[in-house]
Amino acid sequence: MMADIAFHDDPAIKAQAQARLRHHVAAGSFVYFPAWENGQANVIGAVVEADDTPAYAERLGYPIALAEALPGLVNGFLQRDEAAAFAEAWLARTPVGVDLSRIVSQLVLFLLDDAGLAAITGRHLELEQCRQTIMALHRQAMDGDMPDRKAWKSVRMAAVAATDRIGDAPLDRQAGGVVEAAAWPGTMRTVLRDTLTARGTLDLTRSLAEIDWTDEKESRVFKLREQAEKDGYKAELSGLERVFAILDGDHPALARGFRQRLQRLEESSAQYRSIGWQAIEMMENAPIIATASKPANKEV
Repeated sequence: MMADIAFHDDPAIKAQAQARLRHHVAAGSFVYFPAWENGQANVIGAVVEADDTPAYAERLGYPIALAEALPGLVNGFLQRDEAAAFAEAWLARTPVGVDLSRIVSQLVLFLLDDAGLAAITGRHLELEQCRQTIMALHRQAMDGDMPDRKAWKSVRMAAVAATDRIGDAPLDRQAGGVVEAAAWPGTMRTVLRDTLTARGTLDLTRSLAEIDWTDEKESRVFKLREQAEKDGYKAELSGLERVFAILDGDHPALARGFRQRLQRLEESSAQYRSIGWQAIEMMENAPIIATASKPANKEV
């Protein structure tokens, strides 16, 4: 089989994967997790009928790092029908026979080349130099000139050292975490998943800081809800409706902040969704690999 060539240039492989996923969606057994248990399946398990991400990547020709990140992208869709629609689009819009070998580095570059991240790393010369070097290595890989292991290890160690030297400011250290996570080749299984997670953590922390939502306020809401449950206060209500009834009645300022916090969390999920659709667009536009049985793009 051809590594990182979508569906190994075989439409039958794509059709089978789509049929299995659609079966679970139609049956109502498509879930966020677990991957494969008691007849239920997530985006990976629905296709390979097992909790086996490497098997998904190998069977369908997706890079392992892209397959590893897929469940997290699906989880950004808060409604299950929207998550299922994205999972179906992932397969449907990946053209048979496209070369996916550059997609992981392309997505990591997209995550690193961010003005908000650069504004933080730019305050720390060594960390910013590492970000730029890592971006250059991923571009080099995309051009087909794969950097050797020493190059990756060198910049990774430099990124760790730079992060260790920037102090304890949460945003600065989280920015360093993004750079460290990206300091691996696109063939490394968790590089995209870890970079996505690190960027998501940084962006959410920055977003919550903008509305002055602190850990102390988060803890206060939890304790108020916990005490209300012990006292049976607002017991006729449940979930967020009960939380808001408690806060609106007794802590209006905290209630306003909590609503803003929920909005920022939704915006964070929306960012994951946007990156997921961006990944699909990248795959749609990836070059088709010509085989003996198929003419090159310019001949089609």
